[in-house]
Amino acid sequence: MSNSMIGYIDNQDNVIAVEHGWNLGHPKDLGRFLNSKFPTKEDAKHIVDGGIVVVNEEPQAYQYVDGYGDVICERLALDKTLHRPHIEYLYLFMKGSWQVSDNGIDWESVENFIEWEEQIEKRRLERAKEMEKA
Repeated sequence: MSNSMIGYIDNQDNVIAVEHGWNLGHPKDLGRFLNSKFPTKEDAKHIVDGGIVVVNEEPQAYQYVDGYGDVICERLALDKTLHRPHIEYLYLFMKGSWQVSDNGIDWESVENFIEWEEQIEKRRLERAKEMEKA
């Protein structure tokens, strides 16, 4: 089972998304793969609408970006039936590139998200080393 979904925004500002069958999920893997192999909105539409990606379901429409976020963020969800507890990352082609969210509310470009995670991990390791010295 996948731990992420991919989507794009249609002409009515709804998100069309699907849970894929790739054994990828983390932004370092899937995010960079999407950026390198599917860099345009047309590419995003093609893979979500059943082109290249192995899908676990038919594409679903979500009411705007907020509705798509309900998949991860049950606490603030308007429609709690959309919540999928196994989903950790949402990918969405918007603003001309792939964006990712791990909470359904905040969206970052894939590369910015990866950079932020790497900085957090670096700080965590530095603190752990300092604790060992103390």
